[in-house]
Amino acid sequence: MDRFYPTEWTCFCVVENQGQLLMQAKTDSEFEPSLTFPGGHVEPNESVTQAATRELFEECGLHADVWQQQGFVNFNRDDVRREMIFICTTTLPEPLQTKVALGKNEGQTHWLPIGEIKTEQLNSVVKAVFEAYSKHEHQELFF
Repeated sequence: MDRFYPTEWTCFCVVENQGQLLMQAKTDSEFEPSLTFPGGHVEPNESVTQAATRELFEECGLHADVWQQQGFVNFNRDDVRREMIFICTTTLPEPLQTKVALGKNEGQTHWLPIGEIKTEQLNSVVKAVFEAYSKHEHQELFF
């Protein structure tokens, strides 16, 4: 049995600020048209937390250096590959305006009160990550 197979490494940036979470309406991924968390690929020679810092800046113009790991999504894709989505969380101390940094616009970001997120359109993966975050559960989510 071959235990080596292509796996895509990505991260979600779950960013909280004064009872709100940063959400994104992605325009270029399998998560549209639902809301998702900012994030993206872990590049070669980059740690997961370095990727989270880079992605947060690229997609939102925000900066965070301190991340906590809150589990991961182990995702079987339709193309026989796997995807690992590492859930990186941080809290920003003050309300900050998001903006699209230079480069590719991957979707509008905005702050939503945590209590309102469950009423938004979320796909099953994003919903599971949000529910685990809300319950402070650190776990593997398998799809």
